[in-house]
Amino acid sequence: MSTTALSIMGTGSYLPERRLDVADAARRYSGEAERILGTGYDRVCAEENLYPADMALIAARRALSASGWEPHELSLLVVTAIHRHGHKRLWSPASWLTAQLGCPQALPLTVNQGCNGQMLALQLAQGYLGGSSGGAALVVATDQFSSSGFDRFTSDYGIIYGDAAAAAVITEDNAARPADRVGHRGWRVLATHTVTAPELEGLHRAGEPGPETPELVDAEHDVRAAKKRYLQENGSESLQQATRAAVREIREALLPEGDDPRLRRIVYPNLGLQLLQENYFPEFPGGAERSLWDFGRTVGHLGSGDQIAGLDHLTRTEEFARGERLLLLGAGAGFSWTGTLLERQ
Repeated sequence: MSTTALSIMGTGSYLPERRLDVADAARRYSGEAERILGTGYDRVCAEENLYPADMALIAARRALSASGWEPHELSLLVVTAIHRHGHKRLWSPASWLTAQLGCPQALPLTVNQGCNGQMLALQLAQGYLGGSSGGAALVVATDQFSSSGFDRFTSDYGIIYGDAAAAAVITEDNAARPADRVGHRGWRVLATHTVTAPELEGLHRAGEPGPETPELVDAEHDVRAAKKRYLQENGSESLQQATRAAVREIREALLPEGDDPRLRRIVYPNLGLQLLQENYFPEFPGGAERSLWDFGRTVGHLGSGDQIAGLDHLTRTEEFARGERLLLLGAGAGFSWTGTLLERQ
């Protein structure tokens, strides 16, 4: 568990105004309607014009504006995604973003570590800022599924994917703050804990590697096939058991005294409702009541951006008193789970 003294000083997000109605989608998929409706989502975000980097730039500028920090003060910039960025494979979204924001001094890093990527990047930023000359880190998650062969409704089990970008500016607590920044209320990072289960990586691996052909590229979007093969070989309960154990360990690490009356909200991954009910809600006091499912069901699973998009939503729509807390909980292929406990400053 990391206890480096850091704060999230500002967040920003880009959520497309366009929403796809899940009930309408269910009517269009023969034989899939029951499964789609069973996820519990109402609507999901869909972006038809902007590509991931463009959405990331909007979210990044909003986060910087909210934080009071300037691009030239950044020492680290991380971009996370789980899907294609729309350009050549070797192109670096993080480098492009540093150029667009005007912060060439920031170390650019593009991360692909599944849907827990942004949470892991936040954890890495703690160590990086603590060992550097200070400054701030900007961590951005961005994904767009509209312009690919990935079917947001049927490519995975129990999940419908939404398009969005979410960004956070992180600083050391003792970072110098000019007078005009003193009024900015951030979120102090109290503790972070990550659990890994690398034996589950096969959930997203093909049975055998193969050459790049048009047929194989199409097959890469079929998340269900890999999961089905793995669960048939290793038992249908293996993922659920590992998830419950990991979430329980995070709860015990971050909430050692049990329920904390100061904990007002828990931002889970925006998975389908059944997955949340079976794997996540039972492991936390008030797991369902404190959740952000009322928001998640209207945007979909936003790749690695669920947690910061949720934090940005809460910061803008709810008033938190100083000292109130919330918990961010991420999970992603690999497999890894990360919990971060925050306190309102």
